[in-house]
Amino acid sequence: MPSQANLFQVVTFAADPLHGNPAFVLSGARGVSDGALMAACSILRTDVVAVLDDPAGDETPLRFFTSKGAHGGAGHATLAAAHVALRNCDGEQRVSVVFHTANNERRPAHVDGERIAIGFPQMPAGRVALETDMETALGTRPFETWVAPFGYVAVYDHPRPVEEMRPNLERIAAFDRAAVIVTAPGRDASDVVIRVFAPNVGLPEDPVCGTAHRIIVPYWAKRLGRKTIHSRQLSTRGGDLWCEDKGEMVIIGGESQLVIDGTIHLPD
Repeated sequence: MPSQANLFQVVTFAADPLHGNPAFVLSGARGVSDGALMAACSILRTDVVAVLDDPAGDETPLRFFTSKGAHGGAGHATLAAAHVALRNCDGEQRVSVVFHTANNERRPAHVDGERIAIGFPQMPAGRVALETDMETALGTRPFETWVAPFGYVAVYDHPRPVEEMRPNLERIAAFDRAAVIVTAPGRDASDVVIRVFAPNVGLPEDPVCGTAHRIIVPYWAKRLGRKTIHSRQLSTRGGDLWCEDKGEMVIIGGESQLVIDGTIHLPD
């Protein structure tokens, strides 16, 4: 008999299902093999699924899978899991949850008005002299460039180059990181703007990228002289993230909306 699990799709970093970044979450997957959870990605045609396990004490185990195996986790999928744990928990209203990931990290999440906010470790970044290479790949020379484990960051002084950017994805794919992040000060609607290009992991442009904010929020907090940052992702779908620099931790929050609630039948 095929295995089965509860299936949810949640749009993250937006309240409108046509915007934000959708993610799939599975729960009730007791006894389902890792191979079946990997197969779920292929069945759902998604890059990653979040798997909520039964609470253990004060923490809730949270795992992530791609079609190739276990995954360290993605920001939007973590927010989707938090939405299921806090807003779709059999009618019980919860205000907070602490996730325990497979790589032994803790992710505290809590309801913050209409949003859900999650704590992530800051991702350290350092200056690197790649302005010329980035100009070739992105079409416009950045003010400065940074590097972090997740990707390279190109910083601009005005939002227009970010808004109008038409990057050369082949050149971006030649870099030795998963992503190239472009960011600039925002206009009236946000403090900063951002776009993320990740052809190396199958995302020509990421709809909304939580992970990138673990890098750029400390940068903008220092540059703007404020701890709280409202970031707007300028992808086609678009999204909004409300963030806070708390030293070693970055709080990333956003609205979310349940789109699909059902059951998935998985191969053994």
